[in-house]
Amino acid sequence: MNSPTPALPDVPAVPRRQLHIVAVARHRLGRVLERLAPEVAAQAEVSFVGHAFDDAVAAVRALHARAPIDAVVAAGASGEWLRQHLDLPVAIVEVRGFDLMRALAAARALSTRVGLVSFDGPSEHLAQLDTLFGMGIAQFSYRGPDDAPACVEALRAAGVQAVVAPGLVADLAEQAGIASVLMYSDDAVRQALQDAVHMARLGRAERARHERLGTILGQLQDGVVAVDLRQRIEALNPVMAELLGGSVAALVGRVLGDVEPVLDLGATLRMQDAPAEEVLQIGMRTLVVRRAPIVEGGEVTGALLVCRDPAVIQRADRHLRANQRQRGAPARYRIEAFAGEGIAARRVRELAARCAASDATVLITGESGTGKELVAQGIHTASRRATQPFLAVNCAALAESLLESELFGHEEGAFTGARRGGKTGLIEAAHTGTLFLDEIGDMPLALQTRLLRVLQEREVLRLGATAAVPVDLRVIAATHADLATQVERGLFRRDLYYRLAVLRIETPPLRDRGTDIARLASALMAPCRRPGRAGRAGGGRARRAAGAGRGLRLARQCARTREPGRAPAGLPRPPRAGRCAGPRAAAGDVPGVLAGPPRARARRPVEGGAPRGRAATCARGAAVGAGRPGPGLCAAGHQPRHAVAAPA
Repeated sequence: MNSPTPALPDVPAVPRRQLHIVAVARHRLGRVLERLAPEVAAQAEVSFVGHAFDDAVAAVRALHARAPIDAVVAAGASGEWLRQHLDLPVAIVEVRGFDLMRALAAARALSTRVGLVSFDGPSEHLAQLDTLFGMGIAQFSYRGPDDAPACVEALRAAGVQAVVAPGLVADLAEQAGIASVLMYSDDAVRQALQDAVHMARLGRAERARHERLGTILGQLQDGVVAVDLRQRIEALNPVMAELLGGSVAALVGRVLGDVEPVLDLGATLRMQDAPAEEVLQIGMRTLVVRRAPIVEGGEVTGALLVCRDPAVIQRADRHLRANQRQRGAPARYRIEAFAGEGIAARRVRELAARCAASDATVLITGESGTGKELVAQGIHTASRRATQPFLAVNCAALAESLLESELFGHEEGAFTGARRGGKTGLIEAAHTGTLFLDEIGDMPLALQTRLLRVLQEREVLRLGATAAVPVDLRVIAATHADLATQVERGLFRRDLYYRLAVLRIETPPLRDRGTDIARLASALMAPCRRPGRAGRAGGGRARRAAGAGRGLRLARQCARTREPGRAPAGLPRPPRAGRCAGPRAAAGDVPGVLAGPPRARARRPVEGGAPRGRAATCARGAAVGAGRPGPGLCAAGHQPRHAVAAPA
């Protein structure tokens, strides 16, 4: 069973203005219109103007300025005059053949000498009818209000005693003593009123469509103009009007090629094709222009031109980049993540905060594992680009050709295997954000030259492309190498070095951060420590790792420590100097050759026993003696402390 369709909520209708029709007539026709106007009162409001020709045009315009007029009703010469001088729809009271015959019959009843006055000249069909039937009808015509009195004098001179004429001539004939019959019947007047109502509705619907289109065009940030086959402007929005240096009302109807020759659409109308976008210079402005024909019913009826301001495109591009998902891992660390309360740590945080306030390029130097990328992410998150992309690439991890494609991108078909549709490089993808170049010292010299141009010109050229793309990005580079030495050796470009080292930060090694080692070790071991167990031996391992000056070693030692003094299962424990590796010996050790002090390795091995003058013991202190499972091994199967060569 179908569920009933839920009723739509009642939306209050917006009251619409009633149609406004103006009837232009005087004398007898005016009285007929006033008598029949109530028949259309339910459809439109009817106003009356008792003038003709120029006076009627002025009166209608004044009334239209006060209250918008949807249509006009008029007749005869005055109606044609209004059509020529008004931009409003005009419904003419037409004279039908049956109405004319009925009016002539009424005039013949008044006199045998009948005259017919019309605006558009004598009727040939009526002349033929008069010749066939001998009706004796004399035809006269007039062209305007100035001809009407002369026409009445001609009627009198011809001996016409009854005339069928429009309202003005009929009234003048009555004043001259000639009987008159109005040529317009009531049915013709009713039809003219209905035609006016229909025109008013169509005109209002058309204006509503234009207003809707104008509202839509007005909200566009691009300039849009539509022309007809003669390139006359039919519609345009305010943005386009501003580009053309005029108002919408002043530009409509003008030829676009005359207003701005560079925007001529003649070729588009002839080729009937939509060419690709092109960049044009209009005055002092650079615009991206696209032309396209307008096709209706399979035929070209005009052309459309769209002008885009590059600044608007760039703003939209920044908005999209800010809201789309960023490529790569986003920046996760803040400057405060560089932990430590020592002088060196505080100095790094202070310099990073200062660098974040600037857009200059930053070079971060320091040994591996001292937190260079952490500092780079902290600078990004504290800068004005924090909401924009942060993209990182290791310059030492990729081959030269691969690194070039990854950094600069490529066009479709740039090389064999190029991605279809091309590829956006990291430099272009980091637009408005930050690009982090790790291990910059290992970048090939050829790519250093291309990177230098990006830093100088702030534009990037894809592989296989011919036009460079402007980019707005900040570059942060990091290296563990001594770039100054590499510059002297010719391994790194001097000009690129100066471009990168505008601002410099050096991350200190752990050996220079003695007061922070315990705190860092505790923070690193916290996720691995079992609840309720204190780290008794972690500090010793941390100090030994820090002695080498490498944070990576400290992190490794802390990650291997699940509980004090014991390495996690499955992870090899590095042998201490002078002791056997035991069953935890690292994979790859050469059998029979043990790691130990140089003095121990230099002694001549004693086959099957310990060195002369010294007892042989294994790593756990067990004597190497009888009953051992193999030569040089203790009873537990462990290797001795000192280097012993396996027997041949």
